[in-house]
Amino acid sequence: MGCMLSRLVTVWVVVLGLLCASASAAQDLPPDILADQYLLEATEAMEQGELQKAERAFKKIEALESEPPPTFAYFYGKLLAEHGVGPEVWRKGQALLKQFVISVGRESEYYTPTLKLLSMVEAKLEAARRAQADDAAYAAAAAQDTPEGYAEYLQRYPAGRHVVAAQAAQQRLRAEAARQRIFVQVNAQMVRIEGGTFTMGCQGGFFSECDADEKPAHQVAVRSFELSKYEVTQEVWVTVMEENPSEFQSCPHCPVENVSWEDAQAFLQKLNTGGGRYRLPSEAEWEYAARGGSHGRGYEYAGSDTLDAVGWYEENSGEKTHPVGQKQANEVGLYDLSGNVYEWVQDCWNENYRGAPSDGRAWERGDCSRRVLRGGSWHSIPRSLRSAFRNWNTADSRSNYSGFRVARSVD
Repeated sequence: MGCMLSRLVTVWVVVLGLLCASASAAQDLPPDILADQYLLEATEAMEQGELQKAERAFKKIEALESEPPPTFAYFYGKLLAEHGVGPEVWRKGQALLKQFVISVGRESEYYTPTLKLLSMVEAKLEAARRAQADDAAYAAAAAQDTPEGYAEYLQRYPAGRHVVAAQAAQQRLRAEAARQRIFVQVNAQMVRIEGGTFTMGCQGGFFSECDADEKPAHQVAVRSFELSKYEVTQEVWVTVMEENPSEFQSCPHCPVENVSWEDAQAFLQKLNTGGGRYRLPSEAEWEYAARGGSHGRGYEYAGSDTLDAVGWYEENSGEKTHPVGQKQANEVGLYDLSGNVYEWVQDCWNENYRGAPSDGRAWERGDCSRRVLRGGSWHSIPRSLRSAFRNWNTADSRSNYSGFRVARSVD
């Protein structure tokens, strides 16, 4: 057994010695022979798809202190032209191919393939130049970030690399401009309601019996505030929220409806993104404004004792909403407080006014899963359009008779 092991060791020593001798002999070859050997290695690697191995062999040839074989420029140029990445690599391949075609002339079998490779490289470089110009033009438009800048980019590069991004930016800017216009519009429509004291709740009148939830009538001191002249319209809602939940669509100046109290809060949050302070009115503020504030004349409805003069309801609405501001305004210049759509206010629902705030603030105690609605709507009976009338719905409920208007504190 010991002899056998000894013989095996001897054989491996001989084999390793031969391999080392072979490697040493290869390194001792003249540079021009080594170049041919490396070129063969590179071309075989290219045929087998081993591109990294081929490139390493080409770089070995470049490192030799001898003139490379004539076909070195062709094969290395071909590798860089077909598989290289980026203009710098392609230009190197282009230079090698030009060098080859000039040095060997038309006699080489690779002459025609070289011309085709040169055309391909030039096309790649031209595409890279166009892409670079495209990128620079879009970068300039993005830095400017104006509709005009993006329009100029799209005109110059209608099929450019950044068309989708430029169109999205245009849409964003248009939406921002529209929101700004709406913000200005809403701000211009805010009406200042001077503070004062009034009797909130039912005190009799045309309808001698008051509902239990309208009692007891009580004194409330309301601070000055602002309330929008109109109910929030579909146009305003769509501009802010980018969708229209209304059932009665194709009427941009009709009040938005089919919105819940929670939806109204989401709208206000988005409207206030630019620094606004809009909110829902409190129930006391709403009723004080509906009764004409400090200018109130004691009308049963908001602005008149004649319902048809001030409100859309079941007898005159045609079973739909109507554009805001078509009826007569009330004493402080507010429209549609009676009828068209019920209006959400901030308050939680309470079954009567016992314990209600006396300073005009929203009543945030009670059943806050339900929220108060005021003013009646297009499908309401006349009694429901009284300034004292109260209604409720769950905070997440939507209906085609519920909308809102916005308020803002002035202190």
